[in-house]
Amino acid sequence: MNPMTGIDRHGTERRAAWLASLERWTEWPLTFLALTLIPILLAPYLFSLSNQARSVLLGLDYLIWGVFAADLAVKVAIAPDRRRYLRGHWLDVLLVALPMLRSLRVVRSLRAVRVLRAARAGVGVTRALLGIRRALARRGIRYTLFLAIVVVIAAGALVTVVERDAPDATIRTLPDGLWWAVTTITTVGYGDTYPKTAAGRGIGVTLMILGIALFGIITASLAALFVEEKEDEVVAQLREINERLRRLEETTRDR
Repeated sequence: MNPMTGIDRHGTERRAAWLASLERWTEWPLTFLALTLIPILLAPYLFSLSNQARSVLLGLDYLIWGVFAADLAVKVAIAPDRRRYLRGHWLDVLLVALPMLRSLRVVRSLRAVRVLRAARAGVGVTRALLGIRRALARRGIRYTLFLAIVVVIAAGALVTVVERDAPDATIRTLPDGLWWAVTTITTVGYGDTYPKTAAGRGIGVTLMILGIALFGIITASLAALFVEEKEDEVVAQLREINERLRRLEETTRDR
């Protein structure tokens, strides 16, 4: 056995253990920051804000970006296989890389900047949902309902940002966007509000797919809940039968 191979293997295992421990400790904080990033990015396009408020939001945006950039840099440095880590955490890479596109000339128009911020918010939503899923994977239907609420609010805000200035837009305010998101995710689709831009329709398609998936999960969770209750009743009956048999056996021995 090559002693150097054993040392390298030990070092790789130790770095993998450090990385796993660091990811567990940072999962909830990064998920919270990803959720916080969504209103920070979309608020300037949804509400009338003062210059001071915009400056505060911009500062918070840079602060959160700095946290994600530092976290990604540290984890990539620790990871035994850096390329594999970057491929497996592409959402974090996008959260760090997308703000750098603001310096490019092609995204300096107001429309392009708005689409870029909406894209960053969409990545933040996805990153937050994945973090919540990993942290609450065993919470069943409660996680699913919470996930549905987050998806509706995020989709309503995103579609409002990309649709409000479109010609003949039917979604101009946040309440319009939330109403559209609710009717879309529930597959009701009244047709009074609907997206007209390509980005808005893309959000709509994503929301439809998520709606079907979420209601499928809720149905499966409810079915599993009923099955568990039925199993609990059977287990209770078996325990009662076993207790009676034990008492009968003790009575027979005494005789």
